[in-house]
Amino acid sequence: TEAVESILNKGYSISEIEKFEDELIADSNNNNIFILLALKIAKSKILASKISEPLFISIVFAVYKEHNRIKKNSEHPHGEDFLLKKVNQMEWLFKDQPNINWELLIVDDGCPEDSGKIAQSIIDNNQLNDKVHVLYLSDAIEKNLHPAKSINTTSDSQKGGSIVYGMWHAVQKNRGDNHVVAYTDADLSTHLGQLMLLADPLINNDKLAAIGSRREKKSVVIKKGTRNDRGKMFIYLWKRLIPNLGDIIDTQCGFKAFRAEIVSEIIADLIEKKFAFDIELLLKTQLFKNNSITKVAIAWIDSEEASTTTDIQPYLPMLKQIAKMYKKYFDKNELSNEFASFIELLNDEKFNKLLRNIPKKITEREPIEFTQYDEVRVSDFH
Repeated sequence: TEAVESILNKGYSISEIEKFEDELIADSNNNNIFILLALKIAKSKILASKISEPLFISIVFAVYKEHNRIKKNSEHPHGEDFLLKKVNQMEWLFKDQPNINWELLIVDDGCPEDSGKIAQSIIDNNQLNDKVHVLYLSDAIEKNLHPAKSINTTSDSQKGGSIVYGMWHAVQKNRGDNHVVAYTDADLSTHLGQLMLLADPLINNDKLAAIGSRREKKSVVIKKGTRNDRGKMFIYLWKRLIPNLGDIIDTQCGFKAFRAEIVSEIIADLIEKKFAFDIELLLKTQLFKNNSITKVAIAWIDSEEASTTTDIQPYLPMLKQIAKMYKKYFDKNELSNEFASFIELLNDEKFNKLLRNIPKKITEREPIEFTQYDEVRVSDFH
């Protein structure tokens, strides 16, 4: 935050900061990455200072096997101390902003290592109970609460069920006219100091959802490993099934915000409780009101050391769920029918073979092209 403070102290306007961003991005020098992150956070802080009416922000994240990463680095080599760091990021962003109140909702996704209880003890030890609350997906299932109606056990959820429960919980209290419900990942890949970049278009531009994207020109991304062809194929395939998400590409970025008044609408009767839940929330938002989602270029710095999703590449189960979404929500067409049937018949062995033989017409293109480009047909995958 020192770099951010020095930017803020110079009194730059948002348009001046955006000009610096453009210049640094054009320079495409990796050494600029942390300055670019600082510029995004500075912009967010300026936006917070412009809030003149009461605003309440709920931030939800799920924990599963986060028992090491939640610790301090001195306590465990994978420790990130992410809970207290998230709180510090929020407190810093909203310091001296009397119109803004916030809460952090942590949802235990059925963690066998009791991540929720560990989080609760950190909350107790740091007197954070007024701002930070732990929920347990198992409680929602036991009480047969609405968001858990179609979940029998916590193993039916992989993050999705818990995020949806947290979002539902956030809107049970009336927080006034300006209430934003956001969700993020447990790790520290996305600095929460950027939160106003999502909240601003919801308050001022009449948008219902704002989604962080790592694939925009102004996105800042540090990721171990290379951007993969599997991801491209995943995007190409879901784009053939879900017609209403326009130029949205990065559906899986764990940094999204919604106006509270649409939350109950979009979380009702979801098909998906696992990793493809983002796509279902977005398509339902668009069905509710077309052109109501805005993409926000964010800074995202991979926090891979103890990631609970790197060893799960759930593309095939996600695609199978997306095929169900196509059938539930959209008018049928021949091309999409063909892709849906193709995906339904894939098993792990066939899918792995497919991953080894991704058509060049996909790997040589950028994902942003796949909204329009549909010339790779099912027959090209055989």
